[in-house]
Amino acid sequence: MVSAFQIERLLKNNFTGIRPFEIQNPFISKQSLSLFIKMLYKPFFQIVLLMIALPVKAEVSLDGTLGRSGPLPGPDYQICADLGQQHGGNLFHSFQYFNLQSHESAHFSGPSNVNNIFSRVTGGNPSNIDGLIRSSMPHADLYFLNPSGILFGPHARLDVQGSFHASTADTIRLQDGGHFNARLPSNSLLTVAPLQAFGFLTDTPASITTQDSQLSVSNNQTLSLIGGDLHLKGESPIQLDEKGFAAISAESKLTAQFGRINLASVASSGDVIPTDSGLDLKAKGGIITANNTLIDVSGRGGGSVFIRGGQFVMQDAVIQANTLADQNGQGIDMQLSEFVNINGQTQAVLIKTFGSGNAGPLRIVTPHLEVTGSAIKTDSLGTGQAGQIEIQAKQIVFKDGGSMACDTFGAGQGCDLHLKVEEGILLSGQGQGTITYNGLKFTDYPSRVATTTYGIGDGGQIVIVTKNIEVVGGIISAASFGEGHAGDITIHAKQGLVSNGGVITTAAFVKGEAGIISLTLTDQFLITGKRLGSYVTPTGMKFTHNQSVIGSFSLGNSQESQAGHIIISADTLRLENNAMISAATLGDNTTTGGNITLKINDLSIKQGAQINNSNAAFMGEEFFIGNADGGDIQVVADNITISGINDKGVPSGLFSNTFSAGQGGNIEIQVENLKLSEGGKISANSQIGNAGQITIKASTINLSGNSTISTEAQNADGGNIIIEISGLFYLQNGQITTSVKGGKAQGGNITLENPLFVILDHGQIKAQANAGKGGNIQITSHRFIASPCSLVSASSALGIDGEVKINSPVINMDEFLVVLPGGFVEPSMKGCDIQDIENQSTFKIHLAPARPVPFFKKW
Repeated sequence: MVSAFQIERLLKNNFTGIRPFEIQNPFISKQSLSLFIKMLYKPFFQIVLLMIALPVKAEVSLDGTLGRSGPLPGPDYQICADLGQQHGGNLFHSFQYFNLQSHESAHFSGPSNVNNIFSRVTGGNPSNIDGLIRSSMPHADLYFLNPSGILFGPHARLDVQGSFHASTADTIRLQDGGHFNARLPSNSLLTVAPLQAFGFLTDTPASITTQDSQLSVSNNQTLSLIGGDLHLKGESPIQLDEKGFAAISAESKLTAQFGRINLASVASSGDVIPTDSGLDLKAKGGIITANNTLIDVSGRGGGSVFIRGGQFVMQDAVIQANTLADQNGQGIDMQLSEFVNINGQTQAVLIKTFGSGNAGPLRIVTPHLEVTGSAIKTDSLGTGQAGQIEIQAKQIVFKDGGSMACDTFGAGQGCDLHLKVEEGILLSGQGQGTITYNGLKFTDYPSRVATTTYGIGDGGQIVIVTKNIEVVGGIISAASFGEGHAGDITIHAKQGLVSNGGVITTAAFVKGEAGIISLTLTDQFLITGKRLGSYVTPTGMKFTHNQSVIGSFSLGNSQESQAGHIIISADTLRLENNAMISAATLGDNTTTGGNITLKINDLSIKQGAQINNSNAAFMGEEFFIGNADGGDIQVVADNITISGINDKGVPSGLFSNTFSAGQGGNIEIQVENLKLSEGGKISANSQIGNAGQITIKASTINLSGNSTISTEAQNADGGNIIIEISGLFYLQNGQITTSVKGGKAQGGNITLENPLFVILDHGQIKAQANAGKGGNIQITSHRFIASPCSLVSASSALGIDGEVKINSPVINMDEFLVVLPGGFVEPSMKGCDIQDIENQSTFKIHLAPARPVPFFKKW
């Protein structure tokens, strides 16, 4: 390879009378000149400079190391076997120069028993190939070796019967110890063994560049580019079919139909070892760039792509390994030691099946993966299964609409997504404009990780294991728009953030079931905030300024369609600023909504945030009401704090509500300390169906500032409230209520068991009914203390009032005991005449013998 010093000498000769480092030019600064000199030591820059400074030798010339020397006649260069040496099935050729212009070709020929053609260029200049390389040997693989660099131009073509391997390695190592050295030709040992490795002897291997090249090998063969930096360049955008199923044309492309493509870049001495299962890189990884280039191994069964190096940057490029018929695909495998960046406004990595064969897997192993505006897609559009996705990284970033998704449209099963991330994963930002994937239009869509089924096949699972996960306006989704069930979402992390309208959701829109969401965080989990903009789903739903949500939803009308369960375990869970956790069944069926189960040390809900299990919800700008029963909410925590309302007056809280015929779900809370303030609520309400029951087991409970714990039914039995408490129950300007607004249904009961203290400071405990029997209130406490303005009432407006029973050895009501009127009656509905009341309410106090103790005395 020509050294930087030789290039420097070349420049000196071209600038007669000017010393190389004293060029006087007002437009060239010393800093610029210094940078230019440093660039002389970059292999790719050397090749480009040589292409400009040196006249391109449009010739193929032998170097004489394996036979005669000198140029061959062109423009159609005939390279027959007797120009080299044959050892068993290996045919060796050695060239001084090897360059082809656009109208030229090089034809390798020889006997049919040749399995490998090993060719090297030893003259020290890069090869400029802009013509046709042909081999007529029926089973021979062609290896082209030039350690000084290789440039494929826009007219470069391949017509070889076997595989084609281009490399800037210094030597080819053979399996029996033989070697074919292009840097030191005399240091070669030619044998009959096949290739073992591409050997690099320097720390600055030369690069390989394709410029609008179309390099293709025959079906089921291999195409390899193995060298220093690899630069795959295209000027024009890749064309996808109008429905976005696959790339159909490109000016720059590498093709191995139902075959294999190897891309390996090294930046040090070492070996690249091809194996049946991939490439083994025994050197420092280099740089691979792909701009507007299609890398395609699609076929009857999708082929395989292996990419090895340090850095891989895709800009509007596409890698696809699609299965078109009945054979299983092999997939795409990337292993980069530094990072993978995938950029652009297209589908960048595609593994799809259109037939009965399964799609191959996608595997990416790298410290840092960043997907900006592009999509990684593995889909099933036939009966075959979509390919699995496995990502191993330290960090993963999806931004500006970048996505990783798996869709199934027929009977084939969806793929599973496994993301193992040591440090963190971030989904943020939205794309701009409308992009079509598989005939579906996504407008201004957020960054996402998703599995979706549109057919009878089930959607795939999403499994994420990481230290930190941040969904900042992004989406993690497992959905069903067909008969198949949606997949589950499982996340294990130390810390989590869902903000700016971020969403983690499973959903079923037609017949299938929504999947389970299981989130396990060993530290804190924050859900907060709204989206600033909007986006439109393929089904036409528009989401504008949506809140951050952890949700499982069902909109199907089939009995099989129902919301999935949500299970969250964390040290600290904070819901703020309109955030929502919800499992809602919204369709016209009578199934049961999903359950929400939380196991938390510290739970905080404020600023209008809610945990809501309902059969009604906004989906986009539409409000859906279903007929299903509400699911249950179960919370186990050390501390729960619920406080405040949002700017529209929506309260923070726990809600299990139904808005139609469905039965209300139950709320079960097991907690050490429960605090509600500033309008916070725990509520189980229903319309026509019976309200759910609220059960709380706690050490202390503190309600203040118009906070409430309530059950309410519009025209059915009210739900019960059961509170078991071992310490202080403090009700300050708060309420515990059960009520039935209409009909003859019975009001719910309120039971308060075994607190050390019950303190009512302007607090109210009420069990109300309309025409049915009022609910009962039973309080069993060591000490019961109530202010004069507090209220304990069990009443029915038109029916039989309930009973209030207070069992306490010490009762202090400030010597102010009032017999309360029954219910709140609208005066305009009754005349001013005196009416008889047949069923009067009762108020019973059961005193146990004990010595009164002043409340403020220390205990």
